[in-house]
Amino acid sequence: MRIGAFTDKGKAREVNEDCFFVSKFSDEMCSGYCIIADGMGGHNAGEVASKMAIDEIQQYIKESYSHEMTHEQIIQILKESMNKANTIIYNKSLENELFSGMGTTAILCFVYHQSLYIAHVGDSRAYIIRGEEMYQITTDHSMVEELISSGSITREEAQNHPQKNVITRALGGDKDTPVDIYIQEYKPGDIILICTDGLTNMLTNSEILSVIKDNNDLQLAVEELITIANDKGGLDNITVVVLGL
Repeated sequence: MRIGAFTDKGKAREVNEDCFFVSKFSDEMCSGYCIIADGMGGHNAGEVASKMAIDEIQQYIKESYSHEMTHEQIIQILKESMNKANTIIYNKSLENELFSGMGTTAILCFVYHQSLYIAHVGDSRAYIIRGEEMYQITTDHSMVEELISSGSITREEAQNHPQKNVITRALGGDKDTPVDIYIQEYKPGDIILICTDGLTNMLTNSEILSVIKDNNDLQLAVEELITIANDKGGLDNITVVVLGL
């Protein structure tokens, strides 16, 4: 398993409210996982929310996962880990006024044998690169995505929409937050990319694909992507994790 992972606060933000985690990967069992969270809220509450999400999800998987699990059990663990994080962040936001209204996106990518499982809340994204093409796996939980789905605006118009950064679902945002699950088979040579919107708002898909295809070292690819995002303005925190399967 080839891995590249990095986070940067960007050029415009004083604090990095993104957080990520990459587990150890077992080549024998071909299993492992990575998580990205992009927090939001005043008084650095976003930083607190994203770290809580990463910690709680990681801990739940550590306590619950075993190599003998079925397809259904893995899906259940992913959902339960996100639900647990949601409850803890939501309760924390009610207990402390400084954390009122805090929340975080979360995307959890779990590799097991020949399957890729993704649990998703918010507008951080997962992509798969296969051959010379890059496909978005997840669908954003955002205001503009709803407008695109309803036909009110085009995807091109969404790029500069005033509500571009408004998300409709986040961990900690409500007592119960639905979690989307995506399952995909992967093939030798596939590359998985997960990232926060600090990357996708600054680079096009073709730019991202070009950098990854030009770098066999995925750590160098990730760092180059973040450098380009910053060179274009770095308007948000930027976090990228790439897995070469």
